[in-house]
Amino acid sequence: MTEIVVGLDDSPSAAAALRWAAEQSRVTGLPLRALCVWQLRKDDRAAGSREFAEAASADARARATRRVLDTLGKTAADVRWSLDVVEGLPGPVLVNSSRGARLLVLGSRQHTGLRRVVLGSVSHYCLSHAEPPVVAVPADVQ
Repeated sequence: MTEIVVGLDDSPSAAAALRWAAEQSRVTGLPLRALCVWQLRKDDRAAGSREFAEAASADARARATRRVLDTLGKTAADVRWSLDVVEGLPGPVLVNSSRGARLLVLGSRQHTGLRRVVLGSVSHYCLSHAEPPVVAVPADVQ
């Protein structure tokens, strides 16, 4: 079965992307999989505590669930959605997780110039490497 995958973080553009992807899910009948990618900080990774990593993952899942419910509001019940929470680098995780999907939807923060060089661009990475079509949604799209 194909699905729509949407990247989820705490940015306004990710919220816009989630709303856009949810509408596509309703229109097409395809299930929606929200994908929250998080990373352990270098210091936390060095500590190597499995319990800490499990707690951080549970916290990321709780925050991501709340984000989906807050963003979609009452319309959340109208969409067949699921949530995956994965630790790793956002670009590669999104690309790998969207293989076989009908569509990958991302928020676009529209970094340019030096900011893009320093921070990188998850949406640019996905546009360059993803198998399915990628839709990059700016924050101001409702």
